Amino acid sequence: MHQCLRISEILEVIFYFVSIDERRRFSPSYQLFPDFIPSPETQDRRSIFRLALTCRAFRDLALNLLYSHLRNFWPLILSSRPSQLHPNIPDTYRPLILASRIQILFQPCQDDTAYPSFIACAQKQSPLFPKLRSLAWRDSSLTCIPVLKLLLPTVEILSLDISSSFRKAIIPALPTFAPRLKALEIKGSLFMTDKNPSEIESLLISYPDGLTELSLTCQLHHVPSTILNVIALWPSLRSLTLRLGIDSIPTLPLHIPQPFSALTHLYISCDDNLDLFTSFLRTFQILNFGSSNNPSITFCNLKTIQFNAEGQSSANTWSQFLTSLANTNTKLEHLIITESCYFQSIPPSSFEFRSLLAHPNLARLSTLILSPSRTTSIVLTDVDILTLARICPHLHILDLGLRNTPVSLHALNIIVRRCRELREVSLCMDVRVDALRNRDNENTDNDKVGLQPNDGLIKLEVGDRSQPIACPTVRPMPSSPELTESISQFLHAMAPRLKGVTFSGMHRGLWRMVSDTLWTMATDGDD
Repeated sequence: MHQCLRISEILEVIFYFVSIDERRRFSPSYQLFPDFIPSPETQDRRSIFRLALTCRAFRDLALNLLYSHLRNFWPLILSSRPSQLHPNIPDTYRPLILASRIQILFQPCQDDTAYPSFIACAQKQSPLFPKLRSLAWRDSSLTCIPVLKLLLPTVEILSLDISSSFRKAIIPALPTFAPRLKALEIKGSLFMTDKNPSEIESLLISYPDGLTELSLTCQLHHVPSTILNVIALWPSLRSLTLRLGIDSIPTLPLHIPQPFSALTHLYISCDDNLDLFTSFLRTFQILNFGSSNNPSITFCNLKTIQFNAEGQSSANTWSQFLTSLANTNTKLEHLIITESCYFQSIPPSSFEFRSLLAHPNLARLSTLILSPSRTTSIVLTDVDILTLARICPHLHILDLGLRNTPVSLHALNIIVRRCRELREVSLCMDVRVDALRNRDNENTDNDKVGLQPNDGLIKLEVGDRSQPIACPTVRPMPSSPELTESISQFLHAMAPRLKGVTFSGMHRGLWRMVSDTLWTMATDGDD
């Protein structure tokens, strides 16, 4: 064995990358909200198990990783099975050894058969989980409370899915039984109402220095303004996830010099539209909606803004939001604004993408997802794409929800080659023959001088959606073999690892053949 493999720090790094399930490594990066606690489903447990069986030098480190993240209690309960990993350890002590390795634990449902065995183990060793730091608890039955209280003393990150009766029993006990708590997520259908938020308020007030992460989401109720007034004072709150409603906006002026002063990640969902989110940002002074010459109210630490709405917003609202964002010095890394309303309740309108490009600090932007409702369009030009490629060199995801005016394949080529970290693109494209060439400004040919193919692009979604504004109409055209081959060769030269195209619109036949040809080219290259 090489001497480097005897160094535990090197082995830990190697084992970490082995543990990442290859099937999920390149899974879609965007989801409603990021997981509060990483899911155990992302681990390739079989590969880790094989490493533990390889040799004694690997065994302890591999076991630490294998049992650091458990889905449930059953690996601890099934102690009667013969063990290849612990042949010299009596069965009665094996659960205690496994428990000492656990750092993250998921309990997905009620399990009254496992709880007595768990309590029996806890009587032999206290604390049973000395390294437990993250706990996701989905059992809201009253019978689980004694078990839950045994787990809480070392927990720093806690996610609870609770009902009304469970809430009344466990919420008042959290400050006592979870003294190290730094991050809290509360889910459920009845955890909080406008008329009786006292339990949640009392809990949050009981942490005088506040928490670093807080997530309050509920399908039936919004977070009331009384809760926001409490957490706005916390000096160390970095991540905030809320379900917003009209009652979330305070009716009285705030008397706080700088609310949410340490906030870096903001995740908001609501059943309204972007106007409500704008009101929230204005009320809590997160963005400046005043004069563009006075961007004094800014959150320079804010890296993530994600807003998912179920309503529709006018183009004017979108334009106002992007303009206000451009008037800050926030060094954004992730900007995700989506609307999921599919029925038409407002007239068609459009706003210009270039409003966002006026932002002075977009160099760190990694994720850009703007997806307005179906009646609102984004006015996007090739020049905008080229400008974006220059000022956002670290883009990973560019997704305009197929709501943009079509841009040329030439512009796509430039941004994919210039943004070397780009992995996913979703845009409406112009598939006419001249779209393979630079038709707007011959001087922009300088943008592609010396640019190499992008080996990282793995997802391309295209559309040719006609917009409700003045723009050239994309007419149906025959899917000629010459055009299909030209586009396929163009895209393969741009991104050699791209194995297909997701498509929508009237040119589905063309893109289907392009996608099939790309698959052949990419797989032949792999061979």
